Amino acid sequence: MAIKEKCGICGVSIDNEAELTLYRMLVQMQHRGQLSAGITSYKPKEDRILKTHKGVGLVNTVFCAENKTKFGAIMRKLSTNKGIGHVRYATSGGDNPSYAQPFEHLHGKKNRWFTMGFNGNIANFSELTKEFEKQNYHLIRKTDTELMLLLLAKSLKDKKGLVDAFAKLPEKLDGSYSLAFINAEGTLVAARDPLGFKPLCYSCHDGKMAFASESVALENNGFANIKDLAPGEMLINEKGECRVERFAKCEKKAHCFFEWVYFAHAASKIEGRLVYDARYGLGKELAKGETEKLGEDCVVVAVPDSSTPSGYGFAEKLGLPIREGLIRNRYLGRTFIEPSDRAQKVREKFMLVRDIFKDKKVFLVEDSIVRGTTLKNLISYIRAYGAPKEIHVRVSCPPITNPCFYGIDMSTRKELIAVKKNEKEIAKEIGADSVRYQAIEGMVDAIGLPQKDLCLACLNGTYPTKGGKTCSEKDGQCKLH
Repeated sequence: MAIKEKCGICGVSIDNEAELTLYRMLVQMQHRGQLSAGITSYKPKEDRILKTHKGVGLVNTVFCAENKTKFGAIMRKLSTNKGIGHVRYATSGGDNPSYAQPFEHLHGKKNRWFTMGFNGNIANFSELTKEFEKQNYHLIRKTDTELMLLLLAKSLKDKKGLVDAFAKLPEKLDGSYSLAFINAEGTLVAARDPLGFKPLCYSCHDGKMAFASESVALENNGFANIKDLAPGEMLINEKGECRVERFAKCEKKAHCFFEWVYFAHAASKIEGRLVYDARYGLGKELAKGETEKLGEDCVVVAVPDSSTPSGYGFAEKLGLPIREGLIRNRYLGRTFIEPSDRAQKVREKFMLVRDIFKDKKVFLVEDSIVRGTTLKNLISYIRAYGAPKEIHVRVSCPPITNPCFYGIDMSTRKELIAVKKNEKEIAKEIGADSVRYQAIEGMVDAIGLPQKDLCLACLNGTYPTKGGKTCSEKDGQCKLH
């Protein structure tokens, strides 16, 4: 619980009302980032060829969707047939509006005037920043998006084409990155790093193009024949044509397993694997190792929403009933009045159905445990108001014992509860009668991809890049940007 992904990106080139499509796509990827949102439109007949509207808040807040007049005015300002969009979760910059994306590189030459949105994290950010500073560059926001903006601008300055310019990125960057790019010539690009850490998919037909971090944002807007952009590939739309080019070799893959476990929408497909099916399979795999005595007093309750499919798989495999004992408050939204009391925050987030818990042996299915603080408060809440006989926590993800330097908000070992405690000790810490984790092998089987194609660094400490290994050795000194 409470793990945060960094961002979601999207882009479209269609006949008309691309701004509305981009807005809808961002709404459908809101789960990937809830701090800020933005859209850049291509306006070739205006002095400001690339026009961006962005701000802090949920997508509907940034675009004033609850006010018909204001929303209409913003959409008219962005009216276009081509553009990119971005939703962001902050790993730096907090609520500062200047950190909202897309970022813009303004230039007099149209091929060097562009905006860009980013999903991922650069592990060797500090080293590259020092290198740029030696060349008399200055990073205002100190973010990896700004760093990539400078790298691309520098490559384009050398009179290189887009493919050659993007090819310079993996020569310098160590980490994860999916990019959305549009320039003042109207060239639209999506690019995925050579290891394919973050998901990125697309649809092309008759010169029209759309791409997004998740397939659900394409399917729900009527795009068909959706494909995954392969690691090291870039999708280009220019002069009414759509093509895929390779800008970097893919010597190995390192897809983030957490997309299937937690981050992605259950209706999305990643690498051809439906996220819902993977999560359902996680529950069935988890049930295989159950040793608790089962009886008529047993009930399965999943912590909503990402754990729900796993809860159903777990319950079916064991022949137990599953009930919605916890109901998420879907109308809470984002607020600047955050309760300082974590226990109060849990009570605001979930509504508890007391009769489902009362006098029951509860199997509480959770997708992951990182720090354990939120789950501890949730169990305390259930015991106080649900009056269960027992609470047995079952976790569909294996123990997280290492930090991530590729875009997940957990950057030091001291934060991770499973580093110093075993299952019995964790159960005592969070107030459960027992805790049992998924095995790595079971998780891999449920996802359905070869283990060698997944990044499991936060589980086994095997980092797929040199930068990740270096940051791991400097535990506590590297951070997300």
